[in-house]
Order: sequence, then structure tokens, then C-alpha cells
Amino acid sequence: MPYTKPVVMDPYYDQPEWITSEVIRREFICLSSESNDHDVELFLILLFGFNHIPVNQSFQKSFSELLKQEEVALSGGIAFFQDEQSLILPSCCCGLEQVSDILLSITDKQSPWLGHDPFPSITYEGDKAFIWPDDPEACVSKGYLPIEYDHKELVTSLDKSVEHLHDFIDGPLHRWIGKRDNKIADSVREQMKRWFEY
Repeated sequence: MPYTKPVVMDPYYDQPEWITSEVIRREFICLSSESNDHDVELFLILLFGFNHIPVNQSFQKSFSELLKQEEVALSGGIAFFQDEQSLILPSCCCGLEQVSDILLSITDKQSPWLGHDPFPSITYEGDKAFIWPDDPEACVSKGYLPIEYDHKELVTSLDKSVEHLHDFIDGPLHRWIGKRDNKIADSVREQMKRWFEY
């Protein structure tokens, strides 16, 4: 059965001095309570790099600057999976901070912003939702098929994806930061709740 996951994408930024392990870059990282330290480090590389916060300074100073931000952006969002090999990722200019808006749009049977170049889109027919990897007309002309979901099951999967994001913040992310400074870990968790509106 098709499913969804929260993801961040393209963590190709400079590695902070305070991440001392060797980090292997990946195109995208799924976020959940099962995320490991390497996933957290890629998330942090993206969080600091994408938001232009200097990383050539101490752990405390970097996080102090992060926590002053009114809002943050992170390339990513929701990934739609047919299975482990067939999936549709968020595209350019779609952000993880938009997850709540994506859920609301799909609940209302609208096509949310999922990025551009390509331009992933959602169409609906009755109780079915079709996730297209690009503009639906372009996909049909090229013979690309959508991922088909039962609408109610899609909404349920998106609710679970939001839970996975919360679990990542409360679990692996908080633990990783807390090993270095528990007070900062608590502050980041609280700020994430504001940034991601939960």
C-alpha cells in the first residue's frame, strides 16, 4: 500500500566544526523516531546551511544564532512512496516547514505546493488521489504514471508523517543535541514546535 514520509533534501552544505564524524551525503533523509545519528547530522548540516547560519564557530554560538531566528526553512517536505523503489520527492522550493499546509490542502482535496522543476501535483477523482511527478498533462504525454492513493488512507498516512516529524524532533534530534548540551536541546525542541506549528 502506498505511504508517505517526511523528508529533508540536498544537505550539501559545509559541515559544522562541531560535527566531528565523517558524514556521507545523501539526496534525501526520512525523519522519524528511527533516525540515527548520521541522519540527525545531515539534518543539522541542512538546517544551518540552508538558513545561512555560520558553522565555523562553537556549538553554543551556532545554536544561539539559530534560536534567534523567527522562522527557518528546510528543503524537503513530504515524499510519496509507491514502494521503496518508486517514489515522488518534493521539488525545488518546497520546504519541510510547509508540512502542515500540505496536510490541510490534501484533506480539502486541493493540490498543495510541492515544488517546481519538476512540478509535482495531485489530482482527485471520487475517493482517489493521484500524485503526479510533474504537471499531470506533461506526465500523460510522456507516459508517466501517478501514485494512486485512497484519499482517506492518504490523509491517515500524512497524519502519521506529521507524527514521524514530531517523533524525530522529540527523539533523535533532541538526544543528539542533548548529549552536548541539554539546555540547548530543550530550547531547540521548543523552537521547532513554533517553527513547524505543532
